[in-house]
Amino acid sequence: MRTIEIDIHSREEAEAYILACEKRFSDNIDEALEGIFTGGEVKTIALAGPTCSGKTTTAEKITRRIQRAGKQAVVLSIDDFFLSRGERNVVDGEAPDYDSVAALDLEYLETFMTRLNAGLPVLVPHYDFSSTGRVGYHEYIPREEDIYLFEGIQAVYPEVTRLFGKGYRSIFINVNEDCVYDGVILEKEEIRLLRRTVRDRLFRGATPEFTLHLWETVRANEEKSIFPNAKDCDLHLESFLEYEPFLLAKYGVDMLDSVPKDSRYRPAADEVLVELREFHCPYFEESMVPKNSLFREFIGGKE
Repeated sequence: MRTIEIDIHSREEAEAYILACEKRFSDNIDEALEGIFTGGEVKTIALAGPTCSGKTTTAEKITRRIQRAGKQAVVLSIDDFFLSRGERNVVDGEAPDYDSVAALDLEYLETFMTRLNAGLPVLVPHYDFSSTGRVGYHEYIPREEDIYLFEGIQAVYPEVTRLFGKGYRSIFINVNEDCVYDGVILEKEEIRLLRRTVRDRLFRGATPEFTLHLWETVRANEEKSIFPNAKDCDLHLESFLEYEPFLLAKYGVDMLDSVPKDSRYRPAADEVLVELREFHCPYFEESMVPKNSLFREFIGGKE
């Protein structure tokens, strides 16, 4: 349980608190990379985590640190190896399955990795979420000094990790602890649910009710396929930023309150709302969040 204790009485104090939270997260990444590169040559790093754990921004931060160490980092998104909508399973006939291993074109990924590990040119696919399909490729020619960073939910699945070959290390990122503020507990799964609710509403046009509908399937797959495999990862990172519940409240309260009263998901929305309304501090503002923050994945405005 992570206890949040704040004594903030001005915008300046709020901004300083946000920056301190960001520094702790950056320091944790530095420590993780020191561990990754200890004990032998590393050619491939897999960065995995459940939905809305902050994988994309973390991959960017890791890439910059690798480059500052004089190496070349190549980020490859597991998402780009998704099957097109017509080739995959869907949830209740509505939403593409983006979480299970069945969502991936494993045959193409295996061919891709075989060529990559042999130092041969490969065609990197591009997946478009708006059209739910593969929309093209670009050629990549491997270089001896390159380190490959594979990022995605499925980067922890055995069907995927067996393809990575020698010199492979793994990092798992997640919200690992519940948090408590002034006696009110916000569970770690609720934090990710709030991140996803805000992100999906702002950038994917999904209603909070629909996000809650998908959440049941997402959580079931996490417990079945993601968390059991995460135990074997070399390193674990915490992505929670102590200031974020106060900003999530500014977005999330109105969003969750929009779930229809007669919806089967209204009780779940109300349960989170009771807790979220207690996370109130008037001095926190979205403009204080750095443009390269992990939290920007959910509220927008990334650099």
